Amino acid sequence: MSLLSATLIPIFFASAQSAPPPTPGAGMAPYKPKNLKVLPENTDLRKIMHQYTGDLGAECEFCHTMPDPVTKHPDFASDAVRRKDKVRYMIRMTNDLNDKYLTQLPDRDQDDPISCGTCHRGEKRPSVFVAPQRQEGNRQPGAPPMATPSASTPTHPATN
Repeated sequence: MSLLSATLIPIFFASAQSAPPPTPGAGMAPYKPKNLKVLPENTDLRKIMHQYTGDLGAECEFCHTMPDPVTKHPDFASDAVRRKDKVRYMIRMTNDLNDKYLTQLPDRDQDDPISCGTCHRGEKRPSVFVAPQRQEGNRQPGAPPMATPSASTPTHPATN
């Protein structure tokens, strides 16, 4: 028995050391997105979709079909959700704003692009901005609004 174990142990270790380590994802084809009409094929879809869910305050089903009851996965390539066309249009609009228009602004900070969240701010439907009413006070016509006295302007001691 000791002769058998003395013969098999070195063979076992030699075969274990010479075998190449398994390659992660070996035998699996890389994921190839389907039905991309606006986003480039090399887009990190997980990253951009997570950004969209945060920017819009929405879950996947806002743009994609509900998960299949059998597979438990949505059909991301499906165009059954009509909203998807509007989303594609808005992605194009955002890309145009960043690539065509903002690049023409002098001194524009290119590291601060417009995103869906710029307008949506976590809402599915962006709310309309309403500027607060200005407080004009009781000023005389033609007087500058809310003029503040400067250090050189004399003031009456009773008003201080």
